[in-house]
Amino acid sequence: MAQQVSQGLSGTERQMAHVIARHASVVIAVLFGSTATGHARPDSDLDVAIATVTPLTAEARISLIEDLALTFGRPVDLIDLDQVHSPLLHRIFTQGHMILCNDRTRYAELLLRMIYEETDVMPYYRRILSDRRHAWIGT
Repeated sequence: MAQQVSQGLSGTERQMAHVIARHASVVIAVLFGSTATGHARPDSDLDVAIATVTPLTAEARISLIEDLALTFGRPVDLIDLDQVHSPLLHRIFTQGHMILCNDRTRYAELLLRMIYEETDVMPYYRRILSDRRHAWIGT
């Protein structure tokens, strides 16, 4: 199955997409964090979220991280979209840049999960944080 590189990418993002596309099990890749928002410093890492056909083995995960780190000269924080939840999942999809998408159904499922978590779970999460903040600092 041919990988589909997202359109409208910067040169760096396009290069990243081609590195990731060499890893056939990756069907979705999103660049997020300071590199995606244009606020990366020289010591910033690459934050990349991926979804795969099957869970990555430790060797495959290390191989992808090494390929990205060697290509861009930065440490890599690789996030599994099947394991992450809101608020990070929300941040990835609302502030990140889609680098690679080869499974639109899977992408839609991940977005639906994010919406579900935002509408169902996050109000409770925010209330708990508010209660803890109030107990800790009184505001």
